[in-house]
Amino acid sequence: MTTVSPPLQQHPNFRLALAQIGVKTFECDLRCATPVQCIRRFGLNAAMRGPVWKSPHADHAELHRSNLRLINSDGGDTAILQKAGFRQIMTPAHVAELALSDDILTTAKPKWRNIWRQSQRGPIAISTAPFHAKHHDWLLQADQVQQKQKRFRALPHEIIHAYAKTAPYDVKVWSAYLNKEPIAGMLFLRHGDRVTYHLGWSGALGRKHAAHYAMIIHAALYFNSHGVRQMDLGTVDTHNAPGLARFKIGTGALIRPLGGTWLRLP
Repeated sequence: MTTVSPPLQQHPNFRLALAQIGVKTFECDLRCATPVQCIRRFGLNAAMRGPVWKSPHADHAELHRSNLRLINSDGGDTAILQKAGFRQIMTPAHVAELALSDDILTTAKPKWRNIWRQSQRGPIAISTAPFHAKHHDWLLQADQVQQKQKRFRALPHEIIHAYAKTAPYDVKVWSAYLNKEPIAGMLFLRHGDRVTYHLGWSGALGRKHAAHYAMIIHAALYFNSHGVRQMDLGTVDTHNAPGLARFKIGTGALIRPLGGTWLRLP
Protein backbone atom coordinates (compact mmCIF):
# COMPACT_ATOMS: atom_id res chain seq x y z
CA MET A 1 0.00 0.00 0.00
CA THR A 2 2.90 2.34 -0.75
CA THR A 3 4.43 3.77 -3.91
CA VAL A 4 7.76 4.81 -2.38
CA SER A 5 10.49 2.86 -0.64
CA PRO A 6 9.65 1.48 2.81
CA PRO A 7 10.25 3.52 5.97
CA LEU A 8 13.73 3.42 7.44
CA GLN A 9 12.89 0.70 9.96
CA GLN A 10 11.74 -1.59 7.13
CA HIS A 11 14.71 -1.05 4.84
CA PRO A 12 17.27 -3.90 4.62
CA ASN A 13 20.17 -1.48 5.18
CA PHE A 14 18.75 -0.49 8.56
CA ARG A 15 18.38 -4.14 9.57
CA LEU A 16 22.00 -4.77 8.55
CA ALA A 17 23.11 -1.76 10.60
CA LEU A 18 21.22 -3.04 13.64
CA ALA A 19 22.83 -6.46 13.24
CA GLN A 20 26.28 -4.83 13.22
CA ILE A 21 25.68 -3.39 16.70
CA GLY A 22 24.45 -6.67 18.13
CA VAL A 23 20.68 -6.45 17.68
CA LYS A 24 19.10 -9.79 16.77
CA THR A 25 17.45 -9.26 13.39
CA PHE A 26 15.78 -11.42 10.76
CA GLU A 27 13.40 -11.27 7.81
CA CYS A 28 9.86 -12.60 7.87
CA ASP A 29 8.49 -13.53 4.46
CA LEU A 30 4.83 -12.80 3.81
CA ARG A 31 3.56 -13.23 0.25
CA CYS A 32 1.31 -10.20 0.64
CA ALA A 33 4.08 -7.86 1.88
CA THR A 34 7.61 -6.81 1.06
CA PRO A 35 10.21 -8.75 3.11
CA VAL A 36 9.44 -7.78 6.70
CA GLN A 37 12.49 -6.54 8.62
CA CYS A 38 12.17 -7.84 12.18
CA ILE A 39 13.92 -7.61 15.53
CA ARG A 40 13.53 -9.30 18.89
CA ARG A 41 11.91 -6.90 21.37
CA PHE A 42 10.74 -7.76 24.88
CA GLY A 43 11.40 -11.38 23.94
CA LEU A 44 8.98 -11.18 21.00
CA ASN A 45 9.40 -11.15 17.23
CA ALA A 46 8.64 -7.55 16.31
CA ALA A 47 8.21 -5.46 13.16
CA MET A 48 8.73 -1.71 13.44
CA ARG A 49 6.81 0.41 10.88
CA GLY A 50 5.81 -2.75 9.07
CA PRO A 51 4.73 -4.94 7.41
CA VAL A 52 4.66 -2.90 4.22
CA TRP A 53 1.74 -4.42 2.38
CA LYS A 54 1.67 -4.89 -1.38
CA SER A 55 -2.11 -4.56 -1.44
CA PRO A 56 -4.84 -3.26 0.88
CA HIS A 57 -6.39 -6.73 0.57
CA ALA A 58 -3.57 -8.57 2.36
CA ASP A 59 -4.05 -12.12 3.60
CA HIS A 60 -4.70 -11.75 7.32
CA ALA A 61 -4.60 -15.53 7.73
CA GLU A 62 -0.98 -15.59 6.53
CA LEU A 63 -0.10 -12.91 9.08
CA HIS A 64 -1.85 -14.93 11.78
CA ARG A 65 0.24 -18.00 10.88
CA SER A 66 3.50 -16.04 10.97
CA ASN A 67 5.82 -15.80 13.97
CA LEU A 68 5.24 -12.05 14.36
CA ARG A 69 3.91 -11.10 17.78
CA LEU A 70 4.53 -7.35 18.10
CA ILE A 71 3.84 -4.82 15.34
CA ASN A 72 4.40 -1.08 15.37
CA SER A 73 2.17 -0.35 12.41
CA ASP A 74 2.93 2.21 9.71
CA GLY A 75 -0.81 2.79 9.45
CA GLY A 76 -3.73 1.85 7.25
CA ASP A 77 -3.87 -1.81 8.25
CA THR A 78 -6.12 -1.84 11.32
CA ALA A 79 -8.60 -4.29 9.80
CA ILE A 80 -5.83 -6.69 8.71
CA LEU A 81 -4.25 -6.68 12.17
CA GLN A 82 -7.56 -7.19 13.93
CA LYS A 83 -8.52 -10.11 11.69
CA ALA A 84 -5.08 -11.66 12.27
CA GLY A 85 -5.69 -11.69 16.02
CA PHE A 86 -3.66 -8.63 17.06
CA ARG A 87 -4.88 -6.22 19.73
CA GLN A 88 -3.83 -2.60 19.95
CA ILE A 89 -1.81 -1.82 23.10
CA MET A 90 -0.59 1.71 22.24
CA THR A 91 -2.25 4.52 20.33
CA PRO A 92 -0.57 5.94 17.21
CA ALA A 93 2.08 8.63 17.08
CA HIS A 94 1.96 11.19 14.27
CA VAL A 95 4.74 11.68 11.73
CA ALA A 96 5.65 14.42 9.26
CA GLU A 97 6.31 13.38 5.66
CA LEU A 98 7.53 15.98 3.16
CA ALA A 99 6.99 15.33 -0.55
CA LEU A 100 10.05 16.59 -2.43
CA SER A 101 9.95 18.70 -5.59
CA ASP A 102 11.83 21.47 -7.38
CA ASP A 103 9.50 24.08 -5.88
CA ILE A 104 9.54 22.73 -2.33
CA LEU A 105 9.11 26.19 -0.79
CA THR A 106 5.63 26.58 -2.27
CA THR A 107 4.31 24.00 0.21
CA ALA A 108 5.78 25.77 3.27
CA LYS A 109 3.62 27.90 5.55
CA PRO A 110 4.02 31.67 4.94
CA LYS A 111 5.63 32.37 8.33
CA TRP A 112 8.05 29.46 7.88
CA ARG A 113 8.93 30.68 4.39
CA ASN A 114 9.65 34.18 5.71
CA ILE A 115 12.06 32.82 8.31
CA TRP A 116 13.80 30.83 5.57
CA ARG A 117 14.18 34.02 3.51
CA GLN A 118 15.80 35.72 6.50
CA SER A 119 18.27 32.83 6.76
CA GLN A 120 19.30 33.45 3.16
CA ARG A 121 20.25 37.03 3.96
CA GLY A 122 22.34 36.03 6.97
CA PRO A 123 26.09 35.42 7.31
CA ILE A 124 26.05 31.63 7.65
CA ALA A 125 27.63 29.20 5.19
CA ILE A 126 26.06 25.79 4.46
CA SER A 127 28.02 22.71 3.44
CA THR A 128 27.21 19.04 2.95
CA ALA A 129 29.27 15.86 2.95
CA PRO A 130 28.92 12.12 3.50
CA PHE A 131 29.14 11.27 7.19
CA HIS A 132 32.70 10.98 8.45
CA ALA A 133 33.25 9.71 11.99
CA LYS A 134 36.10 12.11 12.74
CA HIS A 135 34.94 15.18 10.83
CA HIS A 136 31.40 15.04 12.20
CA ASP A 137 32.16 14.02 15.76
CA TRP A 138 31.27 17.56 16.85
CA LEU A 139 27.67 16.98 15.78
CA LEU A 140 27.35 13.69 17.64
CA GLN A 141 28.92 15.22 20.75
CA ALA A 142 26.51 18.15 20.59
CA ASP A 143 23.60 15.73 20.20
CA GLN A 144 24.66 13.80 23.30
CA VAL A 145 24.75 17.02 25.30
CA GLN A 146 21.30 18.11 24.11
CA GLN A 147 19.82 14.70 24.94
CA LYS A 148 20.99 15.13 28.53
CA GLN A 149 19.84 18.75 28.72
CA LYS A 150 16.42 18.09 27.20
CA ARG A 151 16.04 14.70 28.91
CA PHE A 152 15.24 12.56 25.91
CA ARG A 153 16.80 9.43 24.50
CA ALA A 154 17.33 8.74 20.81
CA LEU A 155 18.72 5.73 18.98
CA PRO A 156 22.39 5.11 19.81
CA HIS A 157 24.97 6.77 17.60
CA GLU A 158 26.43 3.34 16.87
CA ILE A 159 23.59 2.91 14.38
CA ILE A 160 24.87 5.90 12.39
CA HIS A 161 28.38 4.44 12.21
CA ALA A 162 26.98 1.02 11.25
CA TYR A 163 24.68 2.47 8.58
CA ALA A 164 27.62 4.38 7.13
CA LYS A 165 29.55 1.12 6.83
CA THR A 166 26.60 -0.59 5.15
CA ALA A 167 25.76 2.30 2.78
CA PRO A 168 28.53 4.93 3.04
CA TYR A 169 26.98 7.39 0.59
CA ASP A 170 23.52 7.20 2.16
CA VAL A 171 24.44 9.02 5.38
CA LYS A 172 24.65 12.75 4.68
CA VAL A 173 25.43 15.64 7.00
CA TRP A 174 24.52 19.29 6.49
CA SER A 175 26.51 21.78 8.53
CA ALA A 176 26.03 25.50 9.12
CA TYR A 177 29.09 27.62 9.84
CA LEU A 178 29.65 31.13 11.12
CA ASN A 179 33.22 32.38 10.87
CA LYS A 180 34.25 28.79 10.10
CA GLU A 181 32.78 27.50 13.38
CA PRO A 182 29.89 24.98 13.27
CA ILE A 183 26.71 26.41 14.73
CA ALA A 184 24.17 23.77 13.61
CA GLY A 185 23.96 20.41 11.88
CA MET A 186 21.49 17.90 10.45
CA LEU A 187 22.09 14.23 9.62
CA PHE A 188 20.01 12.24 7.14
CA LEU A 189 19.78 8.53 6.33
CA ARG A 190 18.72 7.65 2.79
CA HIS A 191 16.78 4.45 2.11
CA GLY A 192 15.86 3.99 -1.52
CA ASP A 193 13.81 6.92 -2.84
CA ARG A 194 13.11 8.06 0.69
CA VAL A 195 15.28 9.86 3.26
CA THR A 196 14.91 10.22 7.02
CA TYR A 197 15.94 13.24 9.08
CA HIS A 198 17.75 11.29 11.79
CA LEU A 199 19.19 13.93 14.10
CA GLY A 200 19.86 17.62 14.32
CA TRP A 201 21.43 20.17 16.62
CA SER A 202 21.51 23.94 16.74
CA GLY A 203 23.36 26.24 19.11
CA ALA A 204 22.25 29.74 20.04
CA LEU A 205 23.83 31.24 16.92
CA GLY A 206 22.25 28.55 14.76
CA ARG A 207 18.83 29.46 16.12
CA LYS A 208 19.52 33.17 15.74
CA HIS A 209 20.34 32.75 12.05
CA ALA A 210 17.61 30.12 11.35
CA ALA A 211 20.23 27.60 10.29
CA HIS A 212 17.85 24.63 10.29
CA TYR A 213 15.50 26.43 7.92
CA ALA A 214 18.35 26.99 5.50
CA MET A 215 19.75 23.47 5.82
CA ILE A 216 16.52 21.53 5.41
CA ILE A 217 15.65 23.33 2.17
CA HIS A 218 19.21 22.83 0.96
CA ALA A 219 18.90 19.12 1.80
CA ALA A 220 15.43 18.78 0.26
CA LEU A 221 16.57 20.25 -3.05
CA TYR A 222 19.71 18.09 -3.06
CA PHE A 223 17.85 14.86 -2.39
CA ASN A 224 15.12 15.71 -4.89
CA SER A 225 17.77 16.16 -7.59
CA HIS A 226 19.21 12.76 -6.65
CA GLY A 227 16.02 10.74 -7.03
CA VAL A 228 14.53 10.96 -3.54
CA ARG A 229 10.77 11.48 -3.46
CA GLN A 230 9.98 11.85 0.23
CA MET A 231 11.68 13.19 3.35
CA ASP A 232 10.58 11.67 6.66
CA LEU A 233 10.87 14.30 9.38
CA GLY A 234 10.00 11.99 12.27
CA THR A 235 7.35 12.19 14.95
CA VAL A 236 5.37 15.34 15.67
CA ASP A 237 4.91 15.89 19.41
CA THR A 238 3.12 19.16 20.08
CA HIS A 239 3.09 18.53 23.84
CA ASN A 240 6.69 17.61 24.67
CA ALA A 241 8.48 19.30 21.75
CA PRO A 242 6.19 22.10 20.50
CA GLY A 243 8.97 24.14 18.86
CA LEU A 244 10.22 21.21 16.81
CA ALA A 245 6.64 20.28 15.93
CA ARG A 246 5.97 23.80 14.61
CA PHE A 247 9.16 23.63 12.54
CA LYS A 248 8.11 20.34 10.93
CA ILE A 249 4.52 21.41 10.35
CA GLY A 250 5.72 24.70 8.87
CA THR A 251 7.60 22.92 6.09
CA GLY A 252 4.25 21.92 4.63
CA ALA A 253 4.82 18.26 5.39
CA LEU A 254 1.86 15.90 5.55
CA ILE A 255 1.10 15.08 9.19
CA ARG A 256 -0.40 11.63 9.45
CA PRO A 257 -1.01 9.07 12.20
CA LEU A 258 0.86 5.80 12.25
CA GLY A 259 -1.04 2.65 13.16
CA GLY A 260 -0.14 2.22 16.82
CA THR A 261 1.43 -0.79 18.50
CA TRP A 262 -0.25 -4.19 18.29
CA LEU A 263 0.30 -7.44 20.17
CA ARG A 264 -0.75 -11.00 19.42
CA LEU A 265 -0.30 -13.62 22.07
CA PRO A 266 0.33 -17.23 21.00
